[in-house]
Amino acid sequence: MKKVLAFVVAAIMSLSATAAVFAADEVSVKIDGKDLVTDVPAQIISDRTMVPMRAIFETLGANVQWAADSQAIFATKGAKLIVMKIGVKALASTVIGGESQTTELDVAPQIVDDRTLVPVRAISEALDCTVEWDGEARTVIITTAAAQPQTDEAPATEEAPASEETPAE
Repeated sequence: MKKVLAFVVAAIMSLSATAAVFAADEVSVKIDGKDLVTDVPAQIISDRTMVPMRAIFETLGANVQWAADSQAIFATKGAKLIVMKIGVKALASTVIGGESQTTELDVAPQIVDDRTLVPVRAISEALDCTVEWDGEARTVIITTAAAQPQTDEAPATEEAPASEETPAE
């Protein structure tokens, strides 16, 4: 009986320690003050927060398509097109009729537990959001362009001092 009781106590302590470790590893994402709700939690992979592609793109107002045969991600928002590929550490963004740019990623998009995870900062910044990290709360804070404070003031410019000299004739 004592052996069974000791085993039960040890099992409970082990489960409690495991739950504490999982809680310490949790990371959350807030967009304009609201929690990003996903079917798979955000994960830190190689020091980068990764989230399900559809959740982040759609919450930020983009349409997203998955090309299974090429394992490519296509997202559009307004005149902007974003392309990523599983296993490739690059994000290509193009403004239709304008400039294109490629951003090198620290972590490539990847499939984890049948979900395509993408780096939240890269996606957010490509869609003109600002991104902050609250390390103490383990929270990514995203502010969309629409929620960022707008200023109507034009940037101040310095005028050149008027010359006191009269040009020679």
